[in-house]
Amino acid sequence: MLIEVVAAAVVAGGATAAATGGPLVAARRRARRAGEDIREAHQARDAALAAAGVARAEAGAARTEARTSRETVERETRHLLEQRLPALLSHLRTPHVTVPGLLTPELAGTPVDRLHRALLDAVAEGVAAESERVDEAGRAVVRGAMSRVHSLQLRLQDGLSEIQRRHPDAEPALMADVLALDMLNELIGRAAQTPALATGSTPMLFRDDTHLVDIAVSAASRVRDFKERVGEPVNHLTRPVGVMAQSVEPLRAVLAELLANAVHFSHGTLKVDVSLHETQTGASVIVEDAGVGLNAEQFARAERLLSGAHAVRLVELGDPPQTGWAAIGALVRQYGFQVTLKKSGYGGVAAVVSVPAALLVEMPEGHAPSVHAPAPVRSREPASPPLPTGVRGVTRNAETGDPTTLPRRRRKSRERGTGPVAPVSELPRLEPREAKARWGGWQAGRDKGREAVEAVERETAEAMPRPTREDDRPPQDPPLSRPSEDVRAAGSGNTPVPPTERAPHEGPRSTPRTAPAQERGHDL
Repeated sequence: MLIEVVAAAVVAGGATAAATGGPLVAARRRARRAGEDIREAHQARDAALAAAGVARAEAGAARTEARTSRETVERETRHLLEQRLPALLSHLRTPHVTVPGLLTPELAGTPVDRLHRALLDAVAEGVAAESERVDEAGRAVVRGAMSRVHSLQLRLQDGLSEIQRRHPDAEPALMADVLALDMLNELIGRAAQTPALATGSTPMLFRDDTHLVDIAVSAASRVRDFKERVGEPVNHLTRPVGVMAQSVEPLRAVLAELLANAVHFSHGTLKVDVSLHETQTGASVIVEDAGVGLNAEQFARAERLLSGAHAVRLVELGDPPQTGWAAIGALVRQYGFQVTLKKSGYGGVAAVVSVPAALLVEMPEGHAPSVHAPAPVRSREPASPPLPTGVRGVTRNAETGDPTTLPRRRRKSRERGTGPVAPVSELPRLEPREAKARWGGWQAGRDKGREAVEAVERETAEAMPRPTREDDRPPQDPPLSRPSEDVRAAGSGNTPVPPTERAPHEGPRSTPRTAPAQERGHDL
């Protein structure tokens, strides 16, 4: 019985334990899950805090980087404004000035670098375009003003020549004053013509071809004190070489400017040598002085200006403007001359003006140079005798076929009466000694005749207070050659000039002894 009671009690206790043990287990499980949730929440909170810290650190770094980049761009932009842009403007004026690069090399190739380069290019293009516009406006003003002055100078030249023609019996002293004004007017003409040519004006036109030696002589007459400062040209031409009408005045202007420069930079007791030569490609005129010479930098600048290959702006001509070389360069570019400089054997400068064969002609037999042109200097080697009219050009081309033979210009009035031409083999030939004797005798007779005439005229002028005949006037050179009739023009936009009766091949004028000192400001 007792055993049964104990067993029943055990069974009852087990049932009670079983009934109360299930909720405890569940509670324990829930407690474990809550703890795990709490741990996960703590972990999530810690992760969120860590992420927030990282974000704050990244934001701070980004702010620091942005501030650094902004400071770098500001510093680079300030460098652009204070250093690079002024250097660019100076470089546009004087190319030897260099434009600095970036202040921060790390920005090379970045958008900042590209934008700054684009800005510099835009400024350079804008400044160049505006400078070109302003320079062209200034050139137009100079060209128009100098052309008007030159036109008035030509009118005054006609008036002075008319005075000399209408009053042949005037007193010698009065005529000397007129000639002095004539020479001064010629200097004014060259002073007005040179800036006009340098700024794009065109020289006046000639209707007739002219001997090259006459052009050299008349170019010398445009220089102050040319009789004392410029030697007589040495004529080495073996043929009557002439220059086509459209190139006469341009070549005269080139030679006059080179002679003026040579005289300006030579001592007052030294003369400038001029010589004429035939070349394989045409002819050349050499102007050689014994002046102060040029250094390497001046030679480089002279070659650049005289080549005519580079456009010259007014701001490059200096203050006061030195327009001589610029004018020569403009004529070289337009007409095809070539002007080269080299060191003279006397220590000065030798300028060689080369005239291409395309601008040259062989003058007709009956069209001799002016009385002021020097006779050719004959070489000691045997030379062919002068041929009759029409033989030189025909035989030269037919026998030699020389492509460099100059085209011949003949007057129709002389060709109409020309009879049959004798063969070259039948023409009389002169021995070198005989030819030298003839030329030497002719030159000696010419010099003695001139001296005798001058002596007689001086005695007549001193004995007679007022001459009554035209032959009693003191000797004077005929006026400088001028364009004939209405074809003369002094450049674009010129005022029409009255026609003149002077021949286009007249020689130089005499120079007044009382002329003022030569002006400064030439290139050489």
